Amino acid sequence: MKTLIKLFTLISIITFFSCGDDDTSTTTGSMEVEFDNIAIVNGIEQQLSLVTAGSTSYGYTNSLGQKFNINLLRYYISAIELETTDGKVYKDVLEVSATGSKGYYLIDEANPASQVVELDNIPAGKYSKITFTVGVDSTGVLNGATGGALDPATSKMFWNWNSGYIALKFEGQSDASNGGVSGAETVTTTNPNGIAYHIGGWKNIAGTAFVYNNKRISFNFDTDAVVDAKSAPHVHMTFDVMGLFNGHHKVDFTGNHNVHKPSDGVDMAHNMEEAFNFDHIHQ
Repeated sequence: MKTLIKLFTLISIITFFSCGDDDTSTTTGSMEVEFDNIAIVNGIEQQLSLVTAGSTSYGYTNSLGQKFNINLLRYYISAIELETTDGKVYKDVLEVSATGSKGYYLIDEANPASQVVELDNIPAGKYSKITFTVGVDSTGVLNGATGGALDPATSKMFWNWNSGYIALKFEGQSDASNGGVSGAETVTTTNPNGIAYHIGGWKNIAGTAFVYNNKRISFNFDTDAVVDAKSAPHVHMTFDVMGLFNGHHKVDFTGNHNVHKPSDGVDMAHNMEEAFNFDHIHQ
């Protein structure tokens, strides 16, 4: 009898640890990725301040000494991937239909709730890298009319089926601009100082205005983001609006103040890419 009891106890212990291992291997967790829109002025980080269209209150100055303000800032983040320290990759699901979409996030400075992306069902692990696309690639365009974040009627970020979605939309005023801006959401042709930059394009066709301007960018974390059933890290990314104008290509509002097609936005698309940065992680 004692032998049977010992055997039963041993089998129970083995079964317990076996189940425990199985549970751990299938554990998932979540992560928040925040996209914080800022302006770095003289090395000091400032939160953005939107003004109403037509305002002559200029809160920012580009590297050419030209003053400007901001009416609207909105951009798409999509196809997010997370990489573990041992090279495993989690891919956020991309789905589109007439009634909704998944994996496409419209970050809007006027809507703070939109600036935090919730990622669920992430396999447990230590994540050290994030990759995402700024813009909407063919998966989001070729399926026809789409709902959710990609709904053209509500997002106001869609050109047409050839040009696709606007990756980033910026509108405002500058006293250096001679106005005449057309095709904008908040600025009209009668605004004497309007500026509008609609940057995007999802395909290249030589000799045409169709240019691929979406950007696929990656960032390494400064510390591992631990995901498990009890841990939900918060990754803090920033977008520096000053970098949009003061990046590798300097933007002169006197001559470049009205971008509304892919071929006109190539230089600013490079600036857009450079304006994103990883900041820190809350574990």
